[in-house]
Amino acid sequence: MNAFRWFGIATVAAGLLVSCGPSGRLGGLPRRMLWAWERPEDLRSLDPRSTGVAYLAWTFTLRGQAVAIAPRRQELWLAPGTALMAVARIEVDHREPFAAGPAQRERIVAGILGALRPEVRGLQVDFDARLSERPFYRDLLQDLRNRLPAALPLSMTALASWALFDDWIRDLPVDEAVPMCFDMGADTPVVRLRLQAGADFRVPRARLATGVCLQEPLPRLPGSFWQRRRVYVFSHLPWGRATVSRAMEAFP
Repeated sequence: MNAFRWFGIATVAAGLLVSCGPSGRLGGLPRRMLWAWERPEDLRSLDPRSTGVAYLAWTFTLRGQAVAIAPRRQELWLAPGTALMAVARIEVDHREPFAAGPAQRERIVAGILGALRPEVRGLQVDFDARLSERPFYRDLLQDLRNRLPAALPLSMTALASWALFDDWIRDLPVDEAVPMCFDMGADTPVVRLRLQAGADFRVPRARLATGVCLQEPLPRLPGSFWQRRRVYVFSHLPWGRATVSRAMEAFP
């Protein structure tokens, strides 16, 4: 099943990204990105001049020494010229001890590189790694950075607590870390209080972007918080004309 309806989207050559440094790699992405997860999503009504799409492309499930790869199955309708970022979601099935070995890293890297579409302008990895899984995650990101095209940006999502209280992500080989300021569970009150008090994320690359949810209230943040940040917007409801319009109004 072809999960995409491209509607004339042109291939974007990596050469359009002027520099291979972090700022140059990110320069090819809009300041507003909509996350499209595993369900049918209709994003034809967005304005591709100001808004891109970070779409779930694969889910990798790790169990013991095995890796199961599930490519996107749901359709994604896009406006012509939409800037695209492919997202790789990593999950661990803890019913068996996680081997966390180089063979599993290679399986993930090969799975991504072998199916990365030429029109994609960036790659994002989404992995809520446990403390014991962080060395595996670090090595995986380094493997990806070493083997991705030099001009292609590498992004990662991050728990908001990682960026506020724990700087283990400080020296990871990514161009941006996206703190997810929604669905934070037990961390919600303390994160919101810290942000409302004017605190910013400790890690410099976590100040380049922020993840928000269309259906969750934001903490009262100073206007300067949003300056020069990319905003990734998630929606618990399917994307369509109404939800896209609401995202445009909420995050201009």
